[in-house]
Amino acid sequence: MIITLTSDFGLKDHYVGSLKGLIYSGFPQATIVDVSHLILPFAIHQAAYVVRASYRSFPEGTLHLILVDAEIHSQNQPVLVYWNKHYFLCPDNGILSLLIQNESPEFIISLNFEQGEDVTAFFAKTACKIIGGQSVFELGNTIEKLKEFQPLKAIVSEDNKRITGNIIYIDHYGNAVSNISRDLFEQYRNGRPFEILFRNYRINEVYNSYAEYFLKNTDGKGGKLALFNSLDLLEIAVYKGNPRSGGTASSLFGIEYESTISVQFL
Repeated sequence: MIITLTSDFGLKDHYVGSLKGLIYSGFPQATIVDVSHLILPFAIHQAAYVVRASYRSFPEGTLHLILVDAEIHSQNQPVLVYWNKHYFLCPDNGILSLLIQNESPEFIISLNFEQGEDVTAFFAKTACKIIGGQSVFELGNTIEKLKEFQPLKAIVSEDNKRITGNIIYIDHYGNAVSNISRDLFEQYRNGRPFEILFRNYRINEVYNSYAEYFLKNTDGKGGKLALFNSLDLLEIAVYKGNPRSGGTASSLFGIEYESTISVQFL
């Protein structure tokens, strides 16, 4: 079984290496894949987005260990979730409710945890038990619901003329991903022209891909654009943006995590 790792540990310190060492000590045959350790500290929305964007690339039965804002206490217990034929091991801090959204997992297990136990060691040990073949139902008690986390939601105005959302992720290229979905956009557009507004900038066209933008702008010069990404979320980008040669959507336009973005229907 593969174990994927997503955390806000960063890469400067020993935390990621220690986590892997604990897993290998408990199960030397483990296959470990790093998804990301550069999630902003405690950034629940970012973690959910990254895992949702990546987990389907792995074989069914993969165990996804998510350690972002990983403190455990009476209101934040560790859980194991089985959903879409994948396992997700994580503190019940809202990440999984954002990941699964309105769908129902096959089961949720609230894991047995002794207060005072080292959190990283606990999750490593639990992951080893799962990939080692121990019945997951021996690890705790089944529960009905995950802890709900009030997400950053895209809001539609009362007159249906504006959708207001937030940036939930900035990728390596400086592209800014929002929480405005294609479905929501099309539901309220009704064929109307529109403007996408962020900071002091506006865009009035959405491309289907970067390739489409290039074919319509064959001079090769970078420019701001909007498109729906692989998760059908509205994304603001600069074509071939590079922080070393001209900048990115994030750096050029001052877009940050949780920045406001809106769509105005005309």
